[in-house]
Amino acid sequence: MNKMNKRNTLVGNVTERARIAGKCQSLGKALLLAGSLLSWPASQAWAQDAEQAEAQNGQLEEIVVTAQKREQSAQSTPIAITAISGDSLVAAGIKSSNDLADLTPGLRISPVFGAGNIPNIAIRGVGLNDFRDYHESPSAVYVDEVYKGALASLDFQLFDINRVEVLKGPQGTLFGRNATGGLIHYITKKPTDELDGFLRAGGGSFGDVNLEGAVGGPLGTGISARISAMYHRNSGIQQNQNTAAGAEDGNKVDLYAFRGQLKFDMSENATLLLSGETSHNRNNGGNPYRYAPSFLGADGLARVNTANRDSVVGTSDLNDINVSPGLFVNSDYNAGTARLDVDLGGVELVSISNYQQFKKKQQQDCDSAPEVFCITQYNSNTKQYSQELRLQGKSDALTWNLGAYYFNLQTDGAQTLAGPVAGIFFGTPSGTTAFDTQTKSWALFGQFEYKLASTLTLNGGLRYTQDDKDMTQTFLLGVVPGGIVYDSTTIGALAKQDADNVSYLAKLVWEPSDNVLLYGGVSSGYKAGTFNSGFGPVAPANYSVKPEKLTSYEVGFKTEFGDRRHRLNGAVFYYDYKDSQAFVYRNLNQLLFNADAKVTGGELEYSGYWTDALLITAGVSVLDTKVKNVQDGSRAIRDRKMVLAPDFTANASARYTVDLSNSGSLAFQVDGNYSSSIFFDNLNQPGLSEGSTFLLNGRVAWTSANKDFEVAAFVKNITNKVNLIYAFDLTGDLGYIQQSYRTPRTFGASLTVNF
Repeated sequence: MNKMNKRNTLVGNVTERARIAGKCQSLGKALLLAGSLLSWPASQAWAQDAEQAEAQNGQLEEIVVTAQKREQSAQSTPIAITAISGDSLVAAGIKSSNDLADLTPGLRISPVFGAGNIPNIAIRGVGLNDFRDYHESPSAVYVDEVYKGALASLDFQLFDINRVEVLKGPQGTLFGRNATGGLIHYITKKPTDELDGFLRAGGGSFGDVNLEGAVGGPLGTGISARISAMYHRNSGIQQNQNTAAGAEDGNKVDLYAFRGQLKFDMSENATLLLSGETSHNRNNGGNPYRYAPSFLGADGLARVNTANRDSVVGTSDLNDINVSPGLFVNSDYNAGTARLDVDLGGVELVSISNYQQFKKKQQQDCDSAPEVFCITQYNSNTKQYSQELRLQGKSDALTWNLGAYYFNLQTDGAQTLAGPVAGIFFGTPSGTTAFDTQTKSWALFGQFEYKLASTLTLNGGLRYTQDDKDMTQTFLLGVVPGGIVYDSTTIGALAKQDADNVSYLAKLVWEPSDNVLLYGGVSSGYKAGTFNSGFGPVAPANYSVKPEKLTSYEVGFKTEFGDRRHRLNGAVFYYDYKDSQAFVYRNLNQLLFNADAKVTGGELEYSGYWTDALLITAGVSVLDTKVKNVQDGSRAIRDRKMVLAPDFTANASARYTVDLSNSGSLAFQVDGNYSSSIFFDNLNQPGLSEGSTFLLNGRVAWTSANKDFEVAAFVKNITNKVNLIYAFDLTGDLGYIQQSYRTPRTFGASLTVNF
């Protein structure tokens, strides 16, 4: 923690930047197999399926994405994209959506409540550091073009994935729900006309068991199907030191999921895809925090009492906890989608209808100690319906898309503070806040590309969005009969929001040669307003939170060279961020507030074959963020850095494949990522920060000559770095900070059978 304090005073000066450079050199040494990181950098590098690429004698495969709602080469798409194939996710050991940031420059994901719960997703620093179930993330998540609204549903297990596309910057003129910071799009494997499938079984440290499989193919003339399933269990990465009956280890996973798809070729010009998915997680150890005693410094900012840091837990192992029995996290997710594609003769009609329901029940030990002093409970039920209609077409010079979108999101639930602490604050055994929030939104959007010349294209887009939101809250404190009600009858117009927005895109794209693309332009994004709540009534003046708006100015390039053996892409950008929805916790209430911000940054991504057998990928991201005029507990007003916005991040991998001829092939892979220091709160408190971090992983895999079998072994976090991944401040209320740490070194192996 002394390092944290030191880092807090040095951020932005020459000493900090020198330390960053030194860490980057360490990353390069750790990846010596790659030669060096002199190429730092890459964009769609990870989307490369290594086995397919090797079949092309060291040439990089063309990467096909659908970021602009049609299949096209990623190198011809004028958007900053990181695309990752399903095979690359498996090779990197990525099982959870939370781990995607390890491969993606400019993306950070922090689990606010641990595994299987609400994550804070920040793309280029734009995220939401709050944990109320009725909010939406400004960096959106889509699965098969369907938006996922429920925050807690954004942490999920990945299975039978075709690829992931991370789009950076505002997205709204092509996607249904507007996104301020960008979006993550997961594309699953679809039914095909040929029988195929796989089974994978794996296991490892902490009693980890992972089973995954899928089978798909034709059922008859014009009908095909695919069934995918997975099961994942472990015994918990947090070792509970409490010997009381029922005290379980924390951050367990006990989850299964199933996806079924049916595709009907209704005619030569029309197809219908029906899909359904269900998943269920039962974590009977909960997602507890580690206790860290803290104090307020002379500047009014929280700091960890490092001398007594381990006093409550009893050990210095940062993944050890000492918490009460009875903790749990249960969640259930069900969804159904119908997609209709019709070729109307040069114009394609796409209709996507979706329904989702996500339920969560959770009990937390909020004192993070063995005594039953502070218990929190969170229950929520989210229902979502969306309907998207699109028309898209193309002529010699013009490519266009027009869309309409309807979205209905309802979340009801409650959060309760119980135990002796409730008596201290409320004078009653417990205090509960019940809420019911409804969002109704509709939008019209469109985008076009017009060729001004053979090498010059103008891209333009517009979106109109209308959002209506209302919320009812009842604060049941036990001292007021019937509770304190906030709705339109008690607080009037503050209980409703009615806002509209016009966002836009204007971009020029120049392709001077087949292997070079340059683009530059301006785009804007918008996120609807919301409401505040907590364990007690919020002051009416702080109840309603305004919408946020972001204007992005960006230029970028995409290149291939060396007979398509190397690929280098990059972008620089500037964000003018108005009324960003920042977060602070005060007096038992989670409060969002609007604050203007500025973001400047850039990214480089590289992939290339240094020999026919050696594939290297790398990426780097640089950020400079500023949230203006934020007031802390000491009433000091100053500019702060954004949450989860490191000045510098880098990731790299090296894969070396040995051809064993008729005995198959042997692939050795090492990958790592580095991040400079970050903050977990908008006040930039030293006790809620982490210094620079470095993670290194390794994997070796044997694949049979006919590709039917693969046996792999891996090590995650080789150097056993245990870094802080989230922290929450209760210094002013109870005198401590809650902390969560990265999973320590783990080992594992897997067997895959393809058919």
